[in-house]
Amino acid sequence: MNPLIEQLIRPHYRQMAGYVSAGMEAGKHAGIIYLNANENPYELPGLEGCNRYPEPQPPALLTAYAQTYEVEEGNIVMTRGADEAIVVLTRLFCEPGEDSVLICPPTFGMYAVNAHGMPVEVVEVPLQPSSNSFALDTSGVIQQARERACKLVYLCSPNNPTGNSLPREDMQRICRELSGTSMVVVDETYIEFAQQHSMSSDLETHPNLVVLRTLSKSYSMAGMRMGCLLCGDTDLVHTIRSKCLDAYPLPRASIDAALRALSPAVRELAQQNINKLLAERERMHAVFSDNPLVRTVYASDANFLLLNMDRAGEFVAYCREHALVLRDFSSKPQTRNCIRVSIGTVEQNDIMCRLLADFTTRHR
Repeated sequence: MNPLIEQLIRPHYRQMAGYVSAGMEAGKHAGIIYLNANENPYELPGLEGCNRYPEPQPPALLTAYAQTYEVEEGNIVMTRGADEAIVVLTRLFCEPGEDSVLICPPTFGMYAVNAHGMPVEVVEVPLQPSSNSFALDTSGVIQQARERACKLVYLCSPNNPTGNSLPREDMQRICRELSGTSMVVVDETYIEFAQQHSMSSDLETHPNLVVLRTLSKSYSMAGMRMGCLLCGDTDLVHTIRSKCLDAYPLPRASIDAALRALSPAVRELAQQNINKLLAERERMHAVFSDNPLVRTVYASDANFLLLNMDRAGEFVAYCREHALVLRDFSSKPQTRNCIRVSIGTVEQNDIMCRLLADFTTRHR
């Protein structure tokens, strides 16, 4: 393992052996009788195959992820969504009561939740609001990460809830200047909706870079909880697989669903759906921009829009009364008077437009 990474890992993880499950020890091959894992040999109707533990990191799915994300199989740790990857990284690198992580609010809340759960300190370097976007304080991130010895620096691009992509050159600079100080975790949950390319092509150049990907958004797989962690150091990948994951982390149904989602035919369909959402995002951006109650529609590279509007909380409540649910950020410090609107189907967005028009007529 790269010594600059190894020194960041909690000491006991460097020494511990990790658990080797029966499935990891023996592998899974058709035509072999397995009496090594205390499984029930009888299948139930409609649940064929579920009596056996799934492979911890199925080779076929590793290949599918590698082809989709254009990395080597040895660069991938498959997880239950990107959320589990966040948990794993916090546990591996952060010593409770001693270490810290850095976030750039407003951003995805689970970075801080997992840090507080350890517990470790959360250092904040807020994004800087501009006329229609939020800017990364790159120098501030580097300075604070160094001064506070932050083990993990989380960069969400495109960012949730603001929707903007972070400049690639800024993320590369952060990786470069924090080498040996911090692991830089770039969360690309919404990257398929953006024109900016994945940071995964920088994994070899920046050993301290970790990229999170998920099938939840662009592949319509939120209910199956499938994602992965990408990093350039294959020894780090092995450490995470062998020491940080559950014995059988991926449910069989989720594995099968992910393999279908990443097949060529379904990937083509998923891209068609992404194109529909991008077209609707532009339409809804225009609708909100023309509304007198809406002060700002922030530029978005994701499948949602963040709006700053008058009577934001009231509008959220009005929509809820009419069976449409939005995300209310209006009371949070960096997003006062803001709501987040996910992009739906044409029909769902038409309902949103009617509710917005009715609400505006009542309150303008």
